[in-house]
Parts: sequence; structure tokens; C-alpha cells
Amino acid sequence: MTEARERRETEADRGEYTVVGILDDGDPVGRAAAELKALGGERDDLTVILKRQDPEEPESLPEDVRYIIVPDNSSGMEVPIGFAIVFVVVGLFFAITTPAIGIPTFIVFISLAAILIAGSFTRVGVAPILIDMEAPREESGFWNDEFEEGKTLVFQVVRDREHIRRARDIIQKHGGSYYIVERKLEPKAVSGAVLHRVRASGGGERVSGAQGA
Repeated sequence: MTEARERRETEADRGEYTVVGILDDGDPVGRAAAELKALGGERDDLTVILKRQDPEEPESLPEDVRYIIVPDNSSGMEVPIGFAIVFVVVGLFFAITTPAIGIPTFIVFISLAAILIAGSFTRVGVAPILIDMEAPREESGFWNDEFEEGKTLVFQVVRDREHIRRARDIIQKHGGSYYIVERKLEPKAVSGAVLHRVRASGGGERVSGAQGA
């Protein structure tokens, strides 16, 4: 039995569930987060995932709520683009100096450069976080698509069916859609994302994540 399977079975025995909300960014998220936090539970049961150009931008969320910022910028694209340029230059050099083998090599290098450039501009959004916490494959692709369209994801862990109903109603009340996962999902800051916790004085205190995000 794998460690992941053991963890899922333990969470099922505890009766832990996660209500995943997809909400419009802005006021609906803040209001929904305040009502979800009022449900009680453990400190880290509620996590909000947002996309921002500046990961240090303060968020209008309730005190002590943890939130993850996925950077909405070109950070990290310099390396693959740099390699793509090197491939083109080296391929061109071989094509000029030794045409017999250089032209086929140039074609191969151009193909590699095109793949690198295309990959550097492909947005992965929240997908690395969903993969890391083993979110259901059937739903996670849609969650990532909605996130890329400007939505915000909210993860609320609950431990009884009454709270499932209440969390669901809160999300719907603020115009969102919801999914129920029969185990605990705990988002973490991976792949350049940054984890914050809202301070009592307002704004977010960085908890973990890449300093260059």
C-alpha cells in the first residue's frame, strides 16, 4: 500500500472532506472567505489561491487566512528562451561551416528551439499545485482552466456533512460553483507560487515560496 493511499484512507476514516469553490476574483472571495472561516475548524482548513503580478500585493481576506499567490508574469521564461537562442545560433553555425551535416542539424535545432519557446509561453497556472496535492484528475483540469480565466480557487476542509452543506451554500451564495472531494486537500506553494497568511494589521505575511516569484 502506497503512502498516498494510506493517507487517503486515514482521512476517509476521520471523515475529512474538502469543498472546492470557484469564485470571481475580488469582493466575492473576501466575503465568502469570511463566512467560511466562521465555520470554525483548524487554523489551516481554509486556503485561497489567487493570481497576481505582484506576489506581495495585500489581499482583502479575513485575518489569519492562508492564501497562495500564483505569479502572473514572465518570471522563469528567460532560461528556455536563452537555450532556444543558443540552439538557433549553433545550428546556423553548423549549417554555414559544414552544410552536409549542418543543414539537417540546423533543422533539428530549430525544432528544439520552437518547442522551448512554445513551452515557455504555455501557462501552467495552478496545475502544479493541484498535481502536488493529488487533486482529482477529472476536475483539476477544469479548475486550472477556470483559474486561467481569472477565477479564484477556495479550498475549505470540513469534517462533518452539516459543514459540507453550509460551505456549499456559502460558495453558491456568492456566485461560485463548488466541488466536494472526499478527502483533505492541502494546497502548498510550489513552482514559483508564494504562500502568505493575513496579518492582524492587514496585508499578508509571507510564509513560504520562491523569493524571486
